[in-house]
Amino acid sequence: MGRLFHSSNRRYIWSETATTCGYSGISMPGGRRPFNSVEITGFAGATRRLSPPECLGDLQRAAFIDLVASCPASQFRKSDIALLARWAELTVMAEQAAFEMQQGGMVTDKGKVSPWFAIHNAATRELRLVSQRLHLGPRSRTLKAAKTEAAPMSYYDRMRLEGELDADTDTTN
Repeated sequence: MGRLFHSSNRRYIWSETATTCGYSGISMPGGRRPFNSVEITGFAGATRRLSPPECLGDLQRAAFIDLVASCPASQFRKSDIALLARWAELTVMAEQAAFEMQQGGMVTDKGKVSPWFAIHNAATRELRLVSQRLHLGPRSRTLKAAKTEAAPMSYYDRMRLEGELDADTDTTN
């Protein structure tokens, strides 16, 4: 495993490969972060979740509430209400267009593409952009990987790459 050492009333384990706390070679006790964590509300019990604006219709209001209820309360701020409202509107538009295409088909009687296809395409494209701004989706939920810096190259390795030094030459002396 490794050697144990103490520093300011904390136990650390020295490991040759560990880089979990940002310092090369130190592994913090306690293991890795859990995949799921529980958000705790204060003692007052007051919810910090945003309410839908009055301008939304019933379907948009339901989409807004579904989104806000499915994310942690700390994810959205009051300044996000406009984007959340657009997300709810676009969601309802995309679902309605998909329903209309399902009922009438993707091709009209005249052999042309259904106008609902363009509406669905535009709504889903904009929905993707709004979702990225609101940090929705799997890419925004993943933890950021630690930045790995390349080790400095020795002069001998550089000379080998440039062809000035033979690969058979021993430089470990």
